[in-house]
Amino acid sequence: MVKHKNEIDEKLIYLFNKISQIIRYIQWEINKETKLSPLMLQILEYLSNNSRELRTPHKIAEDLGVKRPTVTDSLKVLVKRGYVKEKLSEEDRRYKILSLTKKGEDLLKREELNLKEILKDSVDSLSNKEKESLFISLIKFISDLNHRGLLPVVRVCLNCENFERDKFDDPDKPHYCRFLDIRMGDYDLSVNCEKNIFVNK
Repeated sequence: MVKHKNEIDEKLIYLFNKISQIIRYIQWEINKETKLSPLMLQILEYLSNNSRELRTPHKIAEDLGVKRPTVTDSLKVLVKRGYVKEKLSEEDRRYKILSLTKKGEDLLKREELNLKEILKDSVDSLSNKEKESLFISLIKFISDLNHRGLLPVVRVCLNCENFERDKFDDPDKPHYCRFLDIRMGDYDLSVNCEKNIFVNK
């Protein structure tokens, strides 16, 4: 039994490594077309997926787990090439709010240059049951890595102080979000909640 468990663990780790290699390969293939580094592409995706309050150089660096000067250098290139625009925050003029230009938005709309679109067909090849099982496994895995300090900011329910797991006996909606005051099932769990308050559980 122990041998079997170790074999499965090793295979899973190997597969995670393969997925990482595949994503890096796709990013470098996109780089050939756009001349944008993987980090620059991540920044564009980040700006596309997050609200105004999170679109600052500091938040980008924090969420992507890279140093602020590295993000600043990448942003300078993206602004110069017309993919990103900057605006001083009305609340605090010391901070810049970033957003995509039309050129940046158009780039992300090109399916052959969009990581999410490239991976979408492979995700669609899974059955609903396989997707649900994979989703729960990955969200637990990522949450654990985050708690161990091996990932930057991860806004998932499982590491939020507003989240109560298995609060109710209801098998369909056993969890509870205090912030939203709603019951949640496993598949309602958020993977990018901006109200997430990290707590070590």
